[in-house]
Amino acid sequence: MGISAHHSTPHVQPSLDMVGISASFACAVHCVVVALLLGVAPVWSVMAAAWIDWAFLGVSVLIGLASLIPGYRTHQLRTPLVLFVAGVAMLVTLRAMHVGPSVVEVLVVIVAATFLVTAHWKNRGALHRCACGPAHH
Repeated sequence: MGISAHHSTPHVQPSLDMVGISASFACAVHCVVVALLLGVAPVWSVMAAAWIDWAFLGVSVLIGLASLIPGYRTHQLRTPLVLFVAGVAMLVTLRAMHVGPSVVEVLVVIVAATFLVTAHWKNRGALHRCACGPAHH
């Protein structure tokens, strides 16, 4: 028997959500480590290059869109999209304002990364519930 398109989407999306969680976490770790070590070791300035921040953010946005939009179409839950947009908006604002390594930067990055990870986690859970059906939950 063939698998319907509805059933195949939830199985693909949780994998993208795990990639999204990993990318968001890696981005946050990069930002926090750079912020904390930049003053201690000037060689870390290479890791603080603006293009690296934008590259991390771009990859996170691409993974997020690839996962969350199809997820929304499947489960119609807005919370993951709202959390994702809020987290990305915080990071874009932080980068556009050129906030240097500081406590504010670290706090904003932690909050934004938490939003991104939570968005993927909620999307993954909603897709799992759609794949299993309400009888399993």
